[in-house]
Amino acid sequence: MTSRRKVIQSIGLATMAWPMLSTESNAGTPPMPVADDKEYWKKIRDQFSLARDKVFFNPGTVGAMPKVVVDKMIAHLQYIATDVADWAYKDDNKEEFISGYNNLMGIRTKVAKLINADAGEIAMTDNVTNGMSYVANGITLQPGDEVITTDQEHSGGQSGFMLKAKRYGTIFRTVPIPKPAHSPQELYDIIVKAITPKTKMIMLSHMISGSGAILPVKEICAEASKRGIFTLLDGAQTLGQIRIDVRDIGCDAYTGCFHKWMGAPAGTGFMYVRADRMKDIWTTVASGRWDNHEDEGFRFTQRGTGSFPILKGLEASIDFHNEIGPDRVYARIKFLGQRLRDGLRANKKVKFYSPLDESMCAGISVYNVEGLTGAQLQEAYWAKGRMRPRSQGDKWGVRHCTHIFNNEDEIDKAIAIVNSL
Repeated sequence: MTSRRKVIQSIGLATMAWPMLSTESNAGTPPMPVADDKEYWKKIRDQFSLARDKVFFNPGTVGAMPKVVVDKMIAHLQYIATDVADWAYKDDNKEEFISGYNNLMGIRTKVAKLINADAGEIAMTDNVTNGMSYVANGITLQPGDEVITTDQEHSGGQSGFMLKAKRYGTIFRTVPIPKPAHSPQELYDIIVKAITPKTKMIMLSHMISGSGAILPVKEICAEASKRGIFTLLDGAQTLGQIRIDVRDIGCDAYTGCFHKWMGAPAGTGFMYVRADRMKDIWTTVASGRWDNHEDEGFRFTQRGTGSFPILKGLEASIDFHNEIGPDRVYARIKFLGQRLRDGLRANKKVKFYSPLDESMCAGISVYNVEGLTGAQLQEAYWAKGRMRPRSQGDKWGVRHCTHIFNNEDEIDKAIAIVNSL
C-alpha cells in the first residue's frame, strides 16, 4: 500500500520541485530540441499551443503558457479532484501542506537563483501590484516624508503610495521624464536632481511599461544608497525579458511577476527585499507567521489558502525558461525586437516612443503611424494579418512585444503591414 508521504512526493508537494524538463514528450508536448538544432526556435514554438492562424504580440500584458505549464496545472487539478483524501495535511519537517500556509522554499529558491538573491529574501505574491502595495503599506514613513517616482509609472505600482500619502500625510511626487527617453544619463540626471532632503524612497520601474525604456537603475540605486534612501523597483516587464541581478543593481526591494514574459499562469508574482531591510517592512496580510522573523520571506508568502495547481504551473514555467537557458531567451527576445525596430525606422511615417538607444531596449517597441490612432493601428494589424499588438491610446500607437514564440517571418510581415498603410 502506498503511503501518504509517497503519494505527496510523487506529485512534488513535499518539496514543490521536480526534475528539469527532459527530452521525452510530456502529455503530448514535443521533445525539447537540442541547442545546435538548425530548426531550434521553430521547435521551441511547437512547445506552445498558440493558434497558427493568429500572431500574438502582447506578452507585456499577459503571456502565452507553454504546453508543459498547462499540463502540470491540469495534472494537479485532476489529482486534487480525485485523490485529495490521500493528501497529507502536514509535512513533519518543512510544514508544506495547504498552499498559502507553507514556505514554498522549492519555488522561492528557484526564483532567488533567477535574480541572484537568497531564498529567504523572496516572498511569493499574486502579482506586482500586491508586492508594490506590501512595501508601500509596510514601510514606516512619517508625515512629510517624500517618495519620488516618474510620471510614466503603472497605476498598480504607484497607487499604494498614493493611498499612503492620502491616509498618512506622506508626499508622493512624480518627476517628468521624456518619451522617448534619449539616454541613460539623461534619465539618471533627471531623477537624481529631483532628490530633496525630504526624500526617503525612490520607486521606479526597471523597464517602463508604456515605452519599453530600461532605466539606469544600478546607477540610481547607488546614488540613493549614499544618501540613505530606500529604493524599490517595479519589475513587471523585466522578469523573463532581460537579465535581473538584484545584487548588482543594489536595490533595497524588487517586485516581479511570472504571467507576462515567463509564461506562467496569472496569479503568480514575487517580492524581493534585501535581508537587512526585510525586518523593516511590516506584514500587510497577517496570518500565523506575520511576526516570525526566522524566515522573513515566509511572513509575506503566508497569506491564506492559495492554489497549488497555479504554483505547479509557475514552477514548470521557471523550469522551461531554465531548460532553454535564460541568456538565450533574452538574446532571442532582443534580436526580434531590434529586427522590428530597425525595419520600421526605415518608414518616415513611423514615430517611436521607445528609446532610440538600443542599449535601453529589449522586446518592447512602442510606436505609431502618422495619421492613425493606437486603436486604428491595432485593428489594421488584425484585419491585414490577424496580428495582435496592444493599443496605447490615441497618441502613443501600439505596444508591440516580441517573444521566443515569434519568428522572423512574423516580424517582417508586421513591417510590411505598416508600410502598406
